[in-house]
Amino acid sequence: MKILVTGGYGLVGKSLQKVVKACDFDGNFYFLSRVDCDLRNSEQTTNWFKEYNPDVVVHLASRVGGVYDNMNGNYEYLVDNARININVVDSCKVVGVKMLINILSTCIFPDQNVSYPLTSNQLHNGLPHHSNIGYAYSKRILHLASHLLTKIDVDKWCTRVVNLTPTNLYGDYDNYNLKSSHVIPGLIHKTSIAKMTSGELHVYGTGKAMRQFLYVDDLSNVILQFIDLYKDKALNEMEISCIVSPPESSEISIKSLIEKICNIFNFTGKIHYDTSYSDGQYKKTASSDELSKYLPNLTYTSISTGLENTIKFFNDNKEHLRL
Repeated sequence: MKILVTGGYGLVGKSLQKVVKACDFDGNFYFLSRVDCDLRNSEQTTNWFKEYNPDVVVHLASRVGGVYDNMNGNYEYLVDNARININVVDSCKVVGVKMLINILSTCIFPDQNVSYPLTSNQLHNGLPHHSNIGYAYSKRILHLASHLLTKIDVDKWCTRVVNLTPTNLYGDYDNYNLKSSHVIPGLIHKTSIAKMTSGELHVYGTGKAMRQFLYVDDLSNVILQFIDLYKDKALNEMEISCIVSPPESSEISIKSLIEKICNIFNFTGKIHYDTSYSDGQYKKTASSDELSKYLPNLTYTSISTGLENTIKFFNDNKEHLRL
């Protein structure tokens, strides 16, 4: 079985490489990056897929960034990601991919008109939060295009689609750049600097926003288990959508997250909350029940263990990371 991974050298791609190697997974993986192909270019993308002719595609590639990078670049996030997603889905159609695994995000759910905890069937119930509306709609386009792909009447093949929607991801090979990072890698980098300089830790927002954080290796394990279910012919549905999230009880405030990071760094200096910055969406509480239907024995890495692992990796590999 040939498995093509787009975005193979990003946060999830690097994690997936590590997990595949650790468990000696039965399958030929091809981890590809933007250096190999510009997925915004339809001709390049189709030629790329024809060259590898994969059975399974794990679609990880996207333009990503933190809340403030999204707010300042909503147009670019929409256009770049919409091009990437349409080209990948269309190339799956062209070469007859048997299974497409998409990675969505809870940040693309409506800001209002939803019931908590979030479930996959609420995705299109209203507008996403204005702070990341460009990225959100590009992911909704991916969701719709993949759904329509499963409806195409073909004689020789059909594409099974699995949409996995993780909560806030973090882990080793993240983007730690202070201008474009997500919350955890940005806070790790800021706290490291404050610790080294004995300065103040300056954070954006009030710290009141609530989030569920998912250690990236847990998502990689979920991806591999779905590929196993496909290989074992244990999936009956043509289209599956699951939120990948630790239990609702794991939801914590950004302020509590900051305290955990500071404790691991042994940082005891002053923390300044700059309330002139937006908190983004206040909460996105998600249910873990959908995934339990398919993977009832799945366990999650605790936020404390995940942070300790990630901070150790950061401290040991600063010179090789995206800072």
